[in-house]
Amino acid sequence: MRRRTLLAGATAAAGMTALGTTLASSRPALAGESTDRVVPRVLAENSASDGLVRPDLRFDMVAVTGRPKETDTAVRFETAEGLGAWKPVHLHAGGRDDREPVAGALVRAPRGAVGYEVRSGRETAAVNLSDGEGLRFGGPSLVSLSAESSGVTRARIPFRTRAGWGADESWRFDEAGENLWEAEFHPVQALTVHHTAMATGDDHAADVRAVYHLHAVRQAWGDIGYHVLIDPDGVVYEGRHSGEDGVPVFSGFPLPGRARSVTAGHAYGFNQGNVGVCLLGDFTEELPTRAAQDSLVNVLRVLCALTGLDPAGRIEYVNPGTGVVTPGDAISRHRDWLATECPGNAFAEVFDSAVRQRVVEGLS
Repeated sequence: MRRRTLLAGATAAAGMTALGTTLASSRPALAGESTDRVVPRVLAENSASDGLVRPDLRFDMVAVTGRPKETDTAVRFETAEGLGAWKPVHLHAGGRDDREPVAGALVRAPRGAVGYEVRSGRETAAVNLSDGEGLRFGGPSLVSLSAESSGVTRARIPFRTRAGWGADESWRFDEAGENLWEAEFHPVQALTVHHTAMATGDDHAADVRAVYHLHAVRQAWGDIGYHVLIDPDGVVYEGRHSGEDGVPVFSGFPLPGRARSVTAGHAYGFNQGNVGVCLLGDFTEELPTRAAQDSLVNVLRVLCALTGLDPAGRIEYVNPGTGVVTPGDAISRHRDWLATECPGNAFAEVFDSAVRQRVVEGLS
């Protein structure tokens, strides 16, 4: 069967098609509204050059992949004024547990950039988020998970669905129409917080599409590695595809002690039963906005209520595949599992008071 036919089938199943006909999503909303919107397909131009690259397409970002422990990666951009200064690139290591770990990053280009140069990066790509062919999406743009019966304040997570933010579902399938990353589910043991380590743009849904492209296409995972993403305005986005039942993150509506999350790719070696919540932005030297922090606290409160996790608790994380036991916190930072700066040094320093303590207080 030809690629075009297979991709049409894949996108139709997700409520997405090329600009023209609107297809209804097969995923019912728990609560929300329908969408009929067009978003541009992400464009990318690959390069393996070690020197200055001048892409043929206008670009908003540069995607960089490298070795997981590479620390001297840097980028500089060329504009009409010439080459700018070198800036460090924070490679974010992670990935699927069934593959070797990989490291990648997205760097926002300055307006008017015509070229870029990356030092120590293995592969790069210029990424355009706004000039591609229009893809039309139909179906629910919003769904929600609620823990209202638990007595939690604001006990509801409103998700912007994959169709709502414009996930190109064709990226989840190979040329034979096979799913590149079959969903598997495990009992929830932990919640882990990340940052994307990239500057955000004016269109945060486009930022999510950029992360999706980095993970699904550039790093060949077949999907985005996070379960939940949160933008600076506090908007929450559905991440990793979890099935056709309309319930984000889980294998069905979660019940305390029996909630099973889809395995994603955010904490290598600790992905199974570990829900990854990622804030859009770089918090190495600054904190997330108040709206993003408030939304994160609400998301963690609701997830704890739905899964039965104690937000103040210590856990013995058991890897379902290997049986290896690792002590940790029920609510963790990425750096608590692995050697990484994520979710940023500035945010990591205040995480206990700004996040974990507020979650505990909201559930007490």
